[in-house]
Amino acid sequence: MKKTIFAVATAVISFGCSVSAGHAQDAWPAKPITWIVPFAPGGNTDLLARTIAPKLSEKLGQSVIVENRPGAGGTIATTELAAAAPDGYTMQIGDISTHAISPYVYKKLTYDPIKDFKPVVQITSVSLLLVINPQVKANSVAELIALAKEDPDSLAYASSGNGSPQHLAFEYLKKLAGIEAVHIPYNGAAPALTDVVAGHVQMMIDGTAVPQVKSGNLRALAVTGTERSKVMPDIPTMAEAGVKDYSFASWHGVFYPAGVPDEIVGKVNTAINEIINQDEVKNRFAELNIGIAGGSPQKFVEFIAAENEKMKALVESSGATQD
Repeated sequence: MKKTIFAVATAVISFGCSVSAGHAQDAWPAKPITWIVPFAPGGNTDLLARTIAPKLSEKLGQSVIVENRPGAGGTIATTELAAAAPDGYTMQIGDISTHAISPYVYKKLTYDPIKDFKPVVQITSVSLLLVINPQVKANSVAELIALAKEDPDSLAYASSGNGSPQHLAFEYLKKLAGIEAVHIPYNGAAPALTDVVAGHVQMMIDGTAVPQVKSGNLRALAVTGTERSKVMPDIPTMAEAGVKDYSFASWHGVFYPAGVPDEIVGKVNTAINEIINQDEVKNRFAELNIGIAGGSPQKFVEFIAAENEKMKALVESSGATQD
């Protein structure tokens, strides 16, 4: 008899716990959500999160608190995310560096870009610009390639650092165009671009050069994406300029640690898709020369897998791997 009573009590308790757990999940979010930005305040990644966060708070009914945790090219915060509780209360805005490049550049990273995260939604797709100092005697990509082939030691390109998107984008150009150019890495895009404007380095591929092009300080030869820029529609794509099969874009997206329930991922995905399609947000992104992506979690999962394969190959061919 006692065994029967114990069994019934255990079943009741178990049923009660499962009901409570179900209610807890249905009630998500029941407290503020932390949105990690793995870079310092003021950059595009930070601006994107701070543009979306207030609107996401309204849609989810809880505060979405943006926290900047910069360091080691975003890998410190990304490592922390991989170890976070999969309860839906800690997410990150990641990019091409944190989730597709750095895992292959830095040998000692402890996170796996595929297994340790749950992609939620791709927010942006950002074409970069191939720009040169006006003193370089080239008015097109074809002329620049001819110049590089005529004198392989005459040209150098700047980047924001070894293994950065700017570095790999130019290495990709070198590979497809069959040219050589010396890589000059800087500690960030701003000082690199400053030296290209000053003529200390001849060229660069970067996404923040639009103001310098419009002011006449730099000459734009091509955009790296598959479509022309809405901000600078007269500039051809790299493929249109004669570099067949060239396509390179930076991007941003939202990630959870692996194990977060699909229901939560779906709620955040739906909310952010709605937000980035609002006219106010579209206009803000356009001012920053940032293209909107969007789509389902599965679409982002497939995109991440393809990006990792592509970036791994580029890192290996460029020799950007480091300890």
